[in-house]
Amino acid sequence: MEMLRGIAGAPGLAAESAFFYKKNIGKTAVVSIDKAVEISLGRLEKLKEKAQNSLGDDEAKIFEAYKMLLEDEALISQIKSRIDNGEEPAAAAKAVTGRMSGILASKKNEYMRQRADDIRYVGKLLCDSLCGAGDGEDKPNKKVVLAAYELTPVDTMLFDLKNLAAIVTEAGGATSHTVILAKSLGIPAVTGIENIEKKIKTGDFVCVDGERGRAVVNPDNERRAEFDMRLEEEKTLVEKINSLKKSKAYLKSGEVFSVCANIGNPDDLVSLEDTVFNGVGLFRTEFLYSQTKKKPSFDNQAEAYKKVIDFCAPEYVTIRTIDVGGDKIIDYLNMKKEENPFLGSRGIRLCMDNPEIFIEQLCAVLYAARDEKVKILLPMITSLKELEWAKSLIETAKKRLKEKEMPYCENYLVGIMIETPACALCADIFAKRCDFFSVGTNDLVQYVTAADRGNGNVASVYNPYNLAVIRLINFAAKAAAENGIPISICGDLAANLDFTEIFVGMGIKSLSVPSPMIGRLKKRLGAISNAEAEKTLQKVLSMENEDEIEDFLKGGI
Repeated sequence: MEMLRGIAGAPGLAAESAFFYKKNIGKTAVVSIDKAVEISLGRLEKLKEKAQNSLGDDEAKIFEAYKMLLEDEALISQIKSRIDNGEEPAAAAKAVTGRMSGILASKKNEYMRQRADDIRYVGKLLCDSLCGAGDGEDKPNKKVVLAAYELTPVDTMLFDLKNLAAIVTEAGGATSHTVILAKSLGIPAVTGIENIEKKIKTGDFVCVDGERGRAVVNPDNERRAEFDMRLEEEKTLVEKINSLKKSKAYLKSGEVFSVCANIGNPDDLVSLEDTVFNGVGLFRTEFLYSQTKKKPSFDNQAEAYKKVIDFCAPEYVTIRTIDVGGDKIIDYLNMKKEENPFLGSRGIRLCMDNPEIFIEQLCAVLYAARDEKVKILLPMITSLKELEWAKSLIETAKKRLKEKEMPYCENYLVGIMIETPACALCADIFAKRCDFFSVGTNDLVQYVTAADRGNGNVASVYNPYNLAVIRLINFAAKAAAENGIPISICGDLAANLDFTEIFVGMGIKSLSVPSPMIGRLKKRLGAISNAEAEKTLQKVLSMENEDEIEDFLKGGI
């Protein structure tokens, strides 16, 4: 028996035999580079369709990006040149994509580093096609714990997704493709397991706890019996979770609690059709700006917003205004090259560089909500100047609609994302000028710990259990309460059940999570009373070490 510790990815328990995924292909090309490109493009098209049918449009977009890379003559011509000079085709493909990937990976720009992974994945796909790798006919036809050093989107989609009980990998962090996919599938995932190839073999029996980031390989009888008991409890829990999806959320002490949904586009509403939820706590609007090379029209925006608003009525929809920059680059926006874009022009700062695009979005939001109500959420606010500027442009948007004799929403609220230390520390000041707060924990943890959330080298530093993170959220919650405005958590920590009780203890009465987490969150809330939560929070605030805090909130497998 061996206990493996990694990074908690997607919650849940699973216990199945492992299938270790490792490609075994020859190094000699069996087809030409042109044929390999053709084969690769065909595979990507099939995988894109599979992803769309199984997971939705968002997950399928990555395959379109890979197709664009394969159709880039600048990339393929370099490979052909090396082949013409006598280099073996697979080696040439690996060398060119490896060099390009290495250059991008060395950049401080997180977006560039992510594109480095894309080029590396495309290089692997080309090598597979050149050397005759199949489409996964040897994959298991039963439930397995899928283990690998790394799983690219292409690798993962080769499997029958119904046969994946859990995913465990060495490469990747809490926001990797592997974790995103696992959350979409509703299966546990653990990443960051060191030397995984030496520790997990095909056929090993593996118990996975995705919530705690743990896996046990070939457990002894006592540990297996313990885990089997937890699995039975998990089955009962899942049944309870499914039933809770159709009811309101209550604390153990009887209070109604608000559970909202995070969505990335209107298509995500499908997963909410049989769910009772308190509106959309975070509607990310970036999909409108990134799905084409042209700026979205007013009509396209208004149509998307209205679809979500009408679906959720009479509950509020919280629409976050365009939040690009950092790891999200839009070609037609005025985005200058930056060495460190996460500390550069992003969120509201980028809107200040593109006021007309911002006004048009505000017009579309207000027009779409003309018969209902809406919350406008402003990202990356760090100063009152930015907030007042944004509020003045909302007035400009209303004036333009009025001049065009177009109806618009009068019942709107304006709030800000608490996602920087500057904003959190001045929450008492901002609360006097806002209608609500929403805490974006992903960026808040990143900025508080000074650790890039996409950089595996500092994954242990990017730690939400850091006392500074908890103190800042608590300070913002107090400021909201003292000024009579609601505060919600919409980042990843809202779906991290370790934190649910201390959030309740802070007086937070609303959490917004991905739809697969709604039932699970309601179940957790039902075991919490306000009085107990306040005591738990005070105990955590008295601690000094993040490991102590994590152990207290998490426990062992």
